[in-house]
Amino acid sequence: MHKSTLRDSEAQKETFRSRKKTYQPSAVHQRDTKREGSSQLSTLNSQLAFFVLCRVWNSLFAAGVCVYSFYIAKSDFHEAVWLSVGVFFLLSFANAHNDIVDFEVDKINRPKRPLPSGKISLKRAFLVAFACFFLAVIFGFELAWLFVLVGVLCFIYNKFLKGLPLVGNFAVALLTTTPIVIPLLKFNQAELLHLSFFAFMLTFAREITKDIEDMEGDKALGLKTFPVLLGINLSLTLVIICELKCLAMLALFKPVVIFGVFPGLLLSVIFALLKKWRFSQNMIKITMIAGLFGWGIF
Repeated sequence: MHKSTLRDSEAQKETFRSRKKTYQPSAVHQRDTKREGSSQLSTLNSQLAFFVLCRVWNSLFAAGVCVYSFYIAKSDFHEAVWLSVGVFFLLSFANAHNDIVDFEVDKINRPKRPLPSGKISLKRAFLVAFACFFLAVIFGFELAWLFVLVGVLCFIYNKFLKGLPLVGNFAVALLTTTPIVIPLLKFNQAELLHLSFFAFMLTFAREITKDIEDMEGDKALGLKTFPVLLGINLSLTLVIICELKCLAMLALFKPVVIFGVFPGLLLSVIFALLKKWRFSQNMIKITMIAGLFGWGIF
């Protein structure tokens, strides 16, 4: 009786072990699962890399500025939306094409960007850039000539003007005001003209600061930017002059906005003096946002 019970127990254990083996995933299955997970992660990283390539947040900001400018002009909302989507794709094209042209520079200055890191190939980046340009012209059909002109200027800047002292900075600042210039061309309001000057000067200051940050890579590739030619001190002086011009313009037309703008400009100068270039650029961006919204509110 006892032996029979032992035999039954052993048989049950053997049955349990065999079932466990049956349900245990094979090594091949485990490898396939890992490959599938790795493939999904790679796809996600690739999609995120396209967002980074186009600097989607900057493009969304530009589109928002365009909508806001139409709001200041008291324009039709639907008209603003179509043109603002066009601005989004136009800026996405400019950003993607900028990274294509800066491929060699970014290997030194920004090796983690999508192209130098190998997350996106140059061929795919070209396709994305020109798809964005095509969509920009489609959505901006009402002012298609302007979108084509700005796109061509972006191409010329990225390809030929970037390494020239101040010329490239001027071109970027001019292109950045496009979201405000679009409603300005339609409504010809002095308030939008003042706002575009504000955005232009702050963008110019930020671009000079960015050139200071990129001096190492620019020198290595022989680019003749303003900081490379004349040094950090003169470059910072130019940045401060641009910021003072913004304050002077606000004192004339929107004095109450100074209270929202001055702290950010002061912090941008302090960070620049501490050689925290990225923080200085971010403070200029925040100052621009504060100024734009303050303009509409007050």
